[in-house]
Formats: sequence, C-alpha cells, structure tokens
Amino acid sequence: MNTALPPRSPAAPGPSTSASTIPGSIRLWQAVAAAHAALTLELEADGGACPVLAADAFAVLLSLADEPGHQLRMHELAERSHLTPSGLTRRVDRLEADGLLARVGCPGDRRGAFAQLTPRGLDELRRALPHHSAVLERYVAPRLDDAEVDGLIALLGDLAGSPRRDGEPTPR
Repeated sequence: MNTALPPRSPAAPGPSTSASTIPGSIRLWQAVAAAHAALTLELEADGGACPVLAADAFAVLLSLADEPGHQLRMHELAERSHLTPSGLTRRVDRLEADGLLARVGCPGDRRGAFAQLTPRGLDELRRALPHHSAVLERYVAPRLDDAEVDGLIALLGDLAGSPRRDGEPTPR
C-alpha cells in the first residue's frame, strides 16, 4: 500500500491532507513525539530549580544509576538514554567535566570504555529526582489516572522493545 503523500507545488496546491487520510501509525508517531516534546519543555522550563539542568543529563545519570556498579558501555548508555551516539558523547563530556560521571576502561576490551556514575553524580541525581518527579506529577496527574499511566508505560515499553513485565523479551 502506498501511503506517500502526493508532491505539492506552489502553483497547484493539490488535495488537502486531513486526519482521515493520514495512517494511524503516523498520527501515533506525531502524538508520541508531541507528548515527549511537551514533557521535555515542562522539565526544562523549571530547569533553573533543578541541580541537573537538562533532561538529557538526567536521562544519562538515571540510566547509570539503575545498573550494577553504576556503569554501562557507551553504546548501551546511548540506547538507554535515547541519545544519538554523538549527542551522548557531548553530554558525557560535559558530565565528566562536571565530575558527575567518569569514563572507565573495559578490562576485556582495551578500546572499550564504560561510563560510570560518580558518587557526586549519584548525589546530584538524588537531588534532581524530587524535582523531576514533581514536575511530571503536575503535568501528568491531571491528565491520567494511575491505571492509565501503568497501561501507557506497558504499551510504550512494548513499542520500544523493552522487556515485558514478566521478564520475557518483546517478540519482534
């Protein structure tokens, strides 16, 4: 099935595109992207009150905090924090300069490196968690009840290919 939109030229505007002609999967992508952008803006708007200012820094530190030894290989950290490899490198450079994480050599691979949360990074994350939680509660709680939040987490986790709650990987 061809779902490509016809090209439009300035001289001939062509048919309008309404919500009914856009596939549901595209509308879903737009809604998820818009929700992510709105949540990020909410977090960044209050950023001055937060010890870890940027949402992407928070995502990196939180990803490391959840791991044994508070460390991950760089490619794993990019996946978990949802940053591009180059975006992650820039963010890790800044976090390392701020003393919030360190690059640690990988014993089995001389070229490989881990990003490891430092004690200072863990302290900053602990200070940032209440702020991020409060901002998200203010934004989400009026819109979704607890059951809807749990359902959305499960659905988005499945879409992202994350492990299911029972520990079984999502089939592809």
